[in-house]
Amino acid sequence: MAAGGAIASAIEACYDAAFEFDRWPGALQKLADSLGATSCCLRTRDQAHPFGCDQRHKTARAPDSTEHAEFTALWHERIGSGPNPLLDRPQLLAKPPVSFTVEDEITTAEERRVLPYYNEIARPGNREWWASIRVVVKNRSWCVPLYRDARRGRFYPSEADHFLSVAPDLSRIISAAEKVWDVSLGSSLAALDQLNCAAAMLDCRGYVTRVNEHANALFGCGLVIRHGRIHAVDRASDARLHGLTRAAVSSWSDGSLRTEPVVITRNGLPWLLAEIMPMTSFAHDLFNGGDALLYFTDLAAELAPTEQLLSQTFQLTAAEARLASRLATGKGIGAASAALAIGRETARTQLRAIFAKTGTRRQAELTALLLRLRMPSSH
Repeated sequence: MAAGGAIASAIEACYDAAFEFDRWPGALQKLADSLGATSCCLRTRDQAHPFGCDQRHKTARAPDSTEHAEFTALWHERIGSGPNPLLDRPQLLAKPPVSFTVEDEITTAEERRVLPYYNEIARPGNREWWASIRVVVKNRSWCVPLYRDARRGRFYPSEADHFLSVAPDLSRIISAAEKVWDVSLGSSLAALDQLNCAAAMLDCRGYVTRVNEHANALFGCGLVIRHGRIHAVDRASDARLHGLTRAAVSSWSDGSLRTEPVVITRNGLPWLLAEIMPMTSFAHDLFNGGDALLYFTDLAAELAPTEQLLSQTFQLTAAEARLASRLATGKGIGAASAALAIGRETARTQLRAIFAKTGTRRQAELTALLLRLRMPSSH
């Protein structure tokens, strides 16, 4: 296929991707190949947007070409808080809204020799050369960063007309895609906000693609986003959460989801119950943009199972049932013993008996078990 035909085919694929997010990797790779680049991605200079150029603290899966995914993972692994000249310097140039920038315009040969970004990320990742196509859509600056390996060599300003030939189509594609992203991803997760439900969309590898406002409020309060995944600050809780998502990922391959909810402990804050729901064909229609829904329940907002129900289910004594009911709200043993006006040693003795009767070994495991018996809350 001639170069013009390859570009036209790539642009057509990008139009399709605007209406189906999972098509972006293949479409962007076709675009990169047709333009003579190794890989590319789609970003905006608006850092408040999920696809902002600096992805260090972002929760959404941004559009990357197929061959760029491995480099993106390396970037997340090694960038830390270090500077990246490709993020900050292009916007300092006096360029028109639609423009083409190459690496020689923003860095020197000496900088490329000594800066950590080049030594630790660009060269090890075989993305030695960079350029960017910039367009503006509805007052928001967008760019398609393009990368070449050492074999392909640097980009040149003289190639501007070649790369800018796709700019008008890119503007229309991005305009259409923004409408789809806002409608298909935002509205359904926002509906869960109305139910006081903190929810995050995950892809088939366990990476976050989108979160709602309630989930976003949890970050920094016992949960963090690191390398595109949700982690708990508490180490034991993080291991449980990792096990939950890992089990979900391994289950998707055979079309089933065999996971149990887990408890996330938070220092000085109510504990959370984490659960995963697979995206059935119907759920995919509601929540386009992910393969599973990870949601968190604030245990303090849930009605604990009654003492009578706990006694009948696990043959607990009245004292043990009272303690178990308190623990089901996500409060620690100290808070529970204080509320029941019993000594810590007494509470620990009762807790050991509860462990034995319920077949659990840890308080978080016990809480998750007890919450399966919880009463439905008002919301």
